[in-house]
Order: sequence, then C-alpha cells, then structure tokens
Amino acid sequence: MSMKPPIASGIAALLALLGTSACAEPFAVTDAVGRVVGFDRPPPRIAVAGKASFMVADAAYLFPEARQRVVARCGGMVSRRGAGDFLALVGQGPAEPVELPGNAGIEPIAAVRPDAVVLKSSNMPLGGELERLGIPVVYLDFETPEQYERDLAALGSLLGAKDRADALMSYFTGLSDSVGRRVAPLAAAEKPRTLLLQHSERSGIAAFSVPPGDWIQTALVERAGGVPVWKAAAGRGGWTVVNLEQIAAWDPDIIFVVNYATSARGAVADILADPKWQALRAARTGKVFAFPGDFCSWDQPDPRWGLGLLWVATRMHPPLFGDVEMMSELLRFYALYGMDEAKVRSHVLPLVEENIAQLHDEN
Repeated sequence: MSMKPPIASGIAALLALLGTSACAEPFAVTDAVGRVVGFDRPPPRIAVAGKASFMVADAAYLFPEARQRVVARCGGMVSRRGAGDFLALVGQGPAEPVELPGNAGIEPIAAVRPDAVVLKSSNMPLGGELERLGIPVVYLDFETPEQYERDLAALGSLLGAKDRADALMSYFTGLSDSVGRRVAPLAAAEKPRTLLLQHSERSGIAAFSVPPGDWIQTALVERAGGVPVWKAAAGRGGWTVVNLEQIAAWDPDIIFVVNYATSARGAVADILADPKWQALRAARTGKVFAFPGDFCSWDQPDPRWGLGLLWVATRMHPPLFGDVEMMSELLRFYALYGMDEAKVRSHVLPLVEENIAQLHDEN
C-alpha cells in the first residue's frame, strides 16, 4: 500500500499547525518613536493596550489581518452613549478578543500570551515593563494626519500587509489633498474665522472648552480653509475651558460644537435660542453647527478624521464643496472595514444625529 496519502496528510496537518510561519523571514518594524523592533515572524497574537488606545485599535482593524491576530484590546472605547462596540460590529477573527481595562498593567496583558503589544507612545513606562518580560512592544500614535503615513506603514510591516497600508494611505492622502487643492486659492480674507468648542455638562451646568493648537481639531479647521481663532490662547496638553466673554471677544464667523458623550445638537439649539449668544456673529447668521459623529465624533484622532475634514470644509466653503455628498463618503469610508451599504445604513447611519447633508439643502 502506498504511504503517500498518510505522508501528505501529515505534511498538510503540520503546515496547518505552523501556518505561514515556516516560510516567514525575520523582519523589523520602525515604530512611532523611531525604534527598530525585530521579529522572527509576523506575530500571530497581538494585544492593543494602554490608555487612549481606541484610535490605534480603530486604525488596526482597517487591516483584515489585524482582525485575525488581535487577541486582546482595551475595553471602554471612546464611544457615544448607547452606540455600542464598533469593533465588534466590524467582526472578529477566530475568537473574540479579551477585553482589557484601559489602565491594564503588565499582568493582565501578559496573561493573554501576546507575541507583540501595540501601545501609544504616551504609554512608554508600561511598554518598558512589558519588554523586561521579553514581550516585544511597538509604539504607534495616530494622533495627527501627518502621523498616519508613518503609523500605517508600521502596522503594515507588523502585519505583513504593506500593500494594504499603501492603499489605506492613498485614501487618507487623497482625501486631504483634494480638500487642500480646493481651498489653496483662497485669500486670507476668504477664510472664515472659526471656533471649535467642546460642550460638556455637569449637574445641569454647561461648560465649553477649546483644544490645543497642535491637536487634530485645529488641524482640521486649518486644512479645510479656516482660521482657528482660539489657537493662540489655547493651552497645551488638554482642553482649555473658556467662558462666553472670551468667546464673544473672538466673535467667530463659524462655530463648531462637539460633544463626546452624545450628539451636540441639543447644545447648538440652546446656543441659538439664548439671547446672550445672539450677540455673536455666528449665532446671528445661523452658522453654529453640531459636529457629526457615529460611534465617536468625527473630529477626534481616529480614522474618521477624514470624514470630519470633509464635513468641516462643506460648512466653511459651500460653493467649493457643493458636489461632496457626505452619505457617499460615509459609505466609502466604512467599505474600508469591509462593511457593505446595507450594514452601514442599518448600524451606522442611525447614530449620525447631526445634519450631514449639503449645506444648500438646509436653507
């Protein structure tokens, strides 16, 4: 009797057990802090951990390979109230990832037996402890549009998916360049003086704050052809609380209001109905807009920043962006996660409570 079938079966079983690692060659990843991290093979078990890791996880899941290899990620993603877990909607790999607390230390992370851990560079003390246990750490940030090219390339290397990284970067750079080309001819006087405010409420008292000048919210306003009036007065490292007196002194042409817990529609309605706000140019002309979002607000350092950039541009310069249909852009963006139109319309669109229609449709 021929022995070929059993031998062939044994080889097939061995290859199935080893996966592609038998053919893999050593490689290195250059991370966000310029370190070169070496690997013998693509790590089959990856943990995405540390504070503020939602932006890294959302970016990682743009890669189908990550959905197969991420075995743990931090829970408590920055989501709007009642929105649910976006990454669970995208889909998981062979098993549901372990949910780690945002402040997880080395023990719960090491317990999932990761072959690599992805952290934001702000979590370097945690990374140092993990490396002392022999666990490789790759730092990524995804905080600004400029960092996307660097960090997508690093993810592509880590996952063995360079072509996918290049395709994703083409999406983001193409979108940003398209906006840039349209607003480039604008004279300084044609750029609206713009204010972006975060609205929050505690014990029924509303508070407003502005982002630092080097955060993505400021970059979106500038890239879309606006002048961020708060930039010189903003603090560093976090949001700065501002009062109505300061806002009135800026007297912007346009105000964008964000709320990370829920829709900002209510705050905008209150502003437009308040006689004290009516002294502001933006309130008098009706140019106070609730910044849209779905699972999270589109102004954040998350892959949705491209949607936020486009939407801001349509509000600032309607004549230049009258052909932009945000619904089409929404479908195009979520297709990057493998979501078809039916899934977007049933699971994402109901979360978008703000008006994303072309501005001339509002008048």
